[in-house]
Order: sequence, then C-alpha cells, then structure tokens
Amino acid sequence: MTAAIERLKSLYSDFLAADPAGIASVYAQDVVFKDPVHEVRGLEAMQKYFAGVSQNLQECRFQFDFAVQQQGRGTLWWTMYFRHPRLSGGKLLQLRGASLVEIDEANDRVVSHEDVYDLGGMVYEHVPLLGSVIRGVKRRLAENGNAS
Repeated sequence: MTAAIERLKSLYSDFLAADPAGIASVYAQDVVFKDPVHEVRGLEAMQKYFAGVSQNLQECRFQFDFAVQQQGRGTLWWTMYFRHPRLSGGKLLQLRGASLVEIDEANDRVVSHEDVYDLGGMVYEHVPLLGSVIRGVKRRLAENGNAS
C-alpha cells in the first residue's frame, strides 16, 4: 500500500478526531469526493462537508477489512461504526461499505474518492416508523425473489 492509503486508513480510524491538516495530508487540492449523499469538488469543500456530516455524530470510526491497490487505484472494504442521537436511540450502529480511490502517485495524494454503501442501512432503517416500513419492503422483496 502507498503512504497515501495508509494515511487515509489512519485518518478514518477515528473520523471525529480528524483535523483539517490530516485531511490535507491525504487528499489533493482538486480532489473529487462522492458518496450516496453528495459529491464535492476540492479540498476545502471536502473539509466543510466532513465538518458538517460529523457535527451530530457522537462516535465514528472505520475498521478496514481488506484493501487492494494497483496502478494508482485502490479499493478498501470497511466497516463503519457510528453513533448518532437520532438513529436507533443513539445505539452504536455499523455499516459495511467500500471506498474506491485514485491516487496521484507523483504527489502521493488521493485525487478521487467514492464511497459505496447502502444509505438505507445507514440512515433510513434506523429512523422510527420509516425504518419499519423500509425493513418491511426489503422483506417482501426478498420473499418475492425466493418465490421463483
């Protein structure tokens, strides 16, 4: 793994403790960051986005389960552990996902980062009333898929 990937893993190991200097040591000035909620362009926009999404989190850390890298591209599979007062009564939740990254090898910085995960599993399923509806829909879809 490149130093950029190792710095990325370190940064996310305790996401709430990440400081702007740490983010700048991982990502290029012209980074493009995408997740199921937003797409932001540029380091400053990314720092603002991270500050906003972490505002109400009580805990957020990533455990990296597996990573591969080849020719300036990497894929990291992870489990995120997070706690938010409005989701599942503030219980510690977990979400599996993956990060697809591209690295500027000359500058050893991430230039593109896309997080892939189930947004419903992260948010919607943990909101009272809405969560039971989403789980019911998933259950019915699974039952219909097994009916063939």
